[in-house]
Amino acid sequence: MIIVEGLDGCGKTTLINNLTQEGKKLVIPNNGFENFYYKYVDTFDRSSVNSVMDRSFISVMVYGKVLSNETRISEQDYLKLLKLYTKNKPNIIYLYAPQELLLERRKDDASDRLVLLHLYKLLLEEFDYRLDQASNFMPVYKINTANYNEQQTFEQAKKLIKL
Repeated sequence: MIIVEGLDGCGKTTLINNLTQEGKKLVIPNNGFENFYYKYVDTFDRSSVNSVMDRSFISVMVYGKVLSNETRISEQDYLKLLKLYTKNKPNIIYLYAPQELLLERRKDDASDRLVLLHLYKLLLEEFDYRLDQASNFMPVYKINTANYNEQQTFEQAKKLIKL
């Protein structure tokens, strides 16, 4: 299982498209769950070691904390999800890039630009905190997409997760 995390504009969708072309199955959380813990338990139940996720409960924790100082998953349930997901031998690929580059990539999306403009540093700090926690359960790989084009980012990710 591969979980791709990162801010808007960092290249998650492009990487995921490349991974699905390599045979990974995209697993999308079912929005029919009001309780986010069960939403991600259901996502796990529908996933396998051959799955890829575009964001996860990690992003729920990051964005909830930064945007509203409230998370839709309790700390206890977050840790339970980390433990649960280890059954599918996950790798987390965290994509990031400098603020200026993300603002350029998201120039046509006013709401994304506002978040990146005002909350970039706080989001990075919260991602660092959450990924540090997650690294106690599964491998976390970080790729600065400013250093690579789309194909190079894909090749770097494949090399890191030994795909």
